[in-house]
Amino acid sequence: MPKKTHLTRRHILDAAYEMVGKNGWRDLSITAVAKTLGCSTMPVYSHFENLDTLKDAVVQKGWETVKAYEAKPYTGDAWIDQSIGYVLFARDHGALFACMLDGRNLALERRMLQEHYDALTPRLDGYPGFKGLSPKQCRIIRYSRAIFSQGVATTVSKGIGKLFTDDGAIKAYLTASSRAILEGYRKIYDNSNQEMAFLDDHFQPMGDGS
Repeated sequence: MPKKTHLTRRHILDAAYEMVGKNGWRDLSITAVAKTLGCSTMPVYSHFENLDTLKDAVVQKGWETVKAYEAKPYTGDAWIDQSIGYVLFARDHGALFACMLDGRNLALERRMLQEHYDALTPRLDGYPGFKGLSPKQCRIIRYSRAIFSQGVATTVSKGIGKLFTDDGAIKAYLTASSRAILEGYRKIYDNSNQEMAFLDDHFQPMGDGS
């Protein structure tokens, strides 16, 4: 990369983000970023106190990219599109995805997950599939599908399963699975069975102060 006369925080973060996107945390260091930008380490330290603060910034930028993926209209169904976007991000940015959820900074990780959940909530206002459900019932359904999506995203990010290399297969699988989760929960709620009563008493998904 050509030497820049004035390095901004964005220049430094973009360089670090690109490095992590290729090889995870393995090659990231203040010295490596400075070398990539053709400068000494001083400009990097002027914007980031240490390597951990730079890593935190990379993680936060990663979550912004996740939200951009989830905002795309893959099927036209806002709730299903959120899952598709999340999984496609994990597939396209596997090394970065692993770093974002590696437990390195659990406080930040929990905050990012909560902010991510909160950012998706307004996009589901008036969602037809949730009609007639209570806010708590919707949260349980959303959280259950999020757990499922996380598992698929982790699998895809590691390149496991030939099926998940194809966009069409990913979209079809997540569409069918999301509908099954929603319809299954709606049937359980309609029957008011004992298992659902237990969940109502003990389950605390995102949005309930977790």
